[in-house]
Amino acid sequence: MTAAPQHSPAPLDGVRVIDMTTALGAYTGRLFADLGADVIRVEPPGGAPQRSAPPVLPDGTSLAFAFTEAGKRSVVLDTDDLVPTLELERLLGSADMLITSEGPSALTTLGLHPDDVSSRHPRLIHVSISPFGLTGPWADRPASDLTLLAAGGLLALAGEADRPPVRAWGEQTAVIAGLHAATAALIALLSLEESGGGQIVDVSAQEAIAHSLENAVQYYDLEGIVRRRAGAGPVEAGTGLFTCADGWIYLVGGLGGHPLAWPAITEWLEENGLEEAAELRAPHWQEREWRRSTEGIRTFRALFERFAGERTKEELYEDGQRRGISIAPVSTPHDLLVSPQLTQRGFFRHLAVGDSTLTYPGAPYRFAGMDIRPGEAPPQPGHHTQAVLDSLPGLTAAGTKE
Repeated sequence: MTAAPQHSPAPLDGVRVIDMTTALGAYTGRLFADLGADVIRVEPPGGAPQRSAPPVLPDGTSLAFAFTEAGKRSVVLDTDDLVPTLELERLLGSADMLITSEGPSALTTLGLHPDDVSSRHPRLIHVSISPFGLTGPWADRPASDLTLLAAGGLLALAGEADRPPVRAWGEQTAVIAGLHAATAALIALLSLEESGGGQIVDVSAQEAIAHSLENAVQYYDLEGIVRRRAGAGPVEAGTGLFTCADGWIYLVGGLGGHPLAWPAITEWLEENGLEEAAELRAPHWQEREWRRSTEGIRTFRALFERFAGERTKEELYEDGQRRGISIAPVSTPHDLLVSPQLTQRGFFRHLAVGDSTLTYPGAPYRFAGMDIRPGEAPPQPGHHTQAVLDSLPGLTAAGTKE
């Protein structure tokens, strides 16, 4: 008889996280819940405002809230006061980590400025996610997803050069800041285990976005070039977006330096009956100035799209990959849901919320012997209040556990 496989404890089993974030920081708590932490969402009476943010499911639950809150427990406390309640202090005293996502003045109003929290709970890690960090002239400046994308530099790179910038879909600043915060918090957690001391993790969403601008910063460091938005068109022949039979593909023939993929691309086109592709063997195609010229870009696009227009993005992707060419399909949401790779890996997960079943992306990490996924759907506000409060230890005068 074959024994059932043994599953290791989740990476963050035994770690308690108090989540008091707005929508800006909620993804961090979700990542910790996936990793097995006991993440307790503290909500005001009536529930967190983001519970009903559109779009909503038939039962009235926000779709974004269902995604970020899966696997968390809910405790309702009245925290709208300069002095934190005894219940909140007991809760913080039982925890390893607190996550907030407001500026310093708002946190001070709640009695939750990291300096104050750390003085009361020296073993606690306070992960402070905010639009512009805890210090500086913009620390309390109002912000939204759109203004943070602009302040972080992403809008300068998105859209056509002669038209207004294009905003990335969804609340991408929350995802970017949340990932940076989770990474930093895990380092702080390791330090807590080794030293026994908590610390403040100060995450500026603006800086996290600036850190995520592909190679824009390196362009300036290495070549003195300030990147600007170039739209869908390629800035160099052989590299960029190209139409095909069922959409778009992205091709990298060699950007900037020596076009390493050029011989393979030329052979690919010739072997598929495009005799004019022999022109790409001319010496001037090895010159960066020519490949970046209007004529060079136009000539290559006309050749390649004549070839690609008769083939699907999946055919182009598979054939190009076999030839060692960097090429990728521009996938629609439906393409991703039926992707053989993602399906085989079991990347997408399902979660029942009310009468709805959601399909959503799985965790961005894997561990051997562990099925990393969130627990149950977000509970109703305060569903776990009594059970959690009844389980809490008292506090000493110094704010440490009894």
